[in-house]
Amino acid sequence: SPAFATGEILCSSADDGVSIYFGISSAETLNILRAAITVGEQKWSTDATVEPGEPLAIGQAYGNDGQLFVDFVSEPAGPVIGRLKVVDGRDGEFSASGGVLTMKDKGAFVVDCSEPE
Repeated sequence: SPAFATGEILCSSADDGVSIYFGISSAETLNILRAAITVGEQKWSTDATVEPGEPLAIGQAYGNDGQLFVDFVSEPAGPVIGRLKVVDGRDGEFSASGGVLTMKDKGAFVVDCSEPE
């Protein structure tokens, strides 16, 4: 049977006012198991029993070695309430990852998704 890697993706704004968390599993494709978003005092979560917040679901997601795109909805088949677009840059052993989170009626935010050293 195929091996499944599990892990986390963490993104945050420079002032820590915005954060995005993904619990992931991937084999050949990205599989988001759980997600939570915080913008200021407002929180959204795919699993309120683990992380309290307004309902959040993944509308669609795509990830590979150099990019991550996720659309968030408040309910399955509902309208898009947020989008995360992330790209990676690499130069030898150095790398950085960042992008933009947009949340309906909340704004657009630059986020850093680089792995801690």
